[in-house]
Amino acid sequence: MQIQASFGALLALVSTACAMPTFLQARSVQAEEKMDAVWRIHESCNGTQRAQIQRGVDDMHKLASSSIAHLVNHPRDAFFTKYFGEEGDPASVIGYFEQLISGDKGGALLRCDNPDGNCRFADWNGHWRGNNATAETVICDLSYQTRRPLEQVCGFGFQLARDSPSTYFGADLLHRAFHVPQFVNEKIHHYADTYADCLELAKTNASAAVTNQYSLQYFAVDVYSRNMVKNGCVGKVEDKHDHSHATTSAAAPAQTQAQTSSSAAPSATAPAASADCHTHADGSVHCGTH
Repeated sequence: MQIQASFGALLALVSTACAMPTFLQARSVQAEEKMDAVWRIHESCNGTQRAQIQRGVDDMHKLASSSIAHLVNHPRDAFFTKYFGEEGDPASVIGYFEQLISGDKGGALLRCDNPDGNCRFADWNGHWRGNNATAETVICDLSYQTRRPLEQVCGFGFQLARDSPSTYFGADLLHRAFHVPQFVNEKIHHYADTYADCLELAKTNASAAVTNQYSLQYFAVDVYSRNMVKNGCVGKVEDKHDHSHATTSAAAPAQTQAQTSSSAAPSATAPAASADCHTHADGSVHCGTH
């Protein structure tokens, strides 16, 4: 009798347990949406152009990857502080470079058909389209003639402190990528352009240095070059006094060139660049030796 009562109690307990809601039910888990990490090349680019641009994008990834590897292993070494200051945040710099490699590119395009007509300027290597199409970058024909692969880094007498890092296609595209709002959420800006000015910026404003386009570009090329060539190829860094004189003396030819281009194309609204130009979202044109 006692056994039957115990068995009955057990059955009642089991029935109650079965009737209780379970908190371990399987849930329908949706797979995370796959991001498009490819910087796409527009159909306007022919096979030769496409091959060279893709090579440049691959080189851009190499520059970003070597920068990340250095920062992960040496986050606050003297090399980092040289470009980004004592108070600079390595995590921010790592994030910007990682975004170029694996972040969502949001349908951004590299195109070759010169839709805005800016490639008519003899010295334009390309430009960001700005308000015309914020996700699009134009590569002009001059890029295929003048940009070098990373295998030639430090070759032919190149000195980073003197010469444009955009001499290398990968570094040029790295710089152009920082203009695309979808890539870096409009967090990268122009605060300093020349090598000497970027080093000065690191000393005086670290928070600006980690978001300065040229600081990131110089750092990436310097890190990569030191992996290829012992001590890299920075060369002599001019002081601020020398730079001011050099800028003044170089201004006259640039002005003359702009006047010549204006005479040849009176309808042009943008100036001829000294070496490279791109348009900002506000419609302004930034030109420089990059």
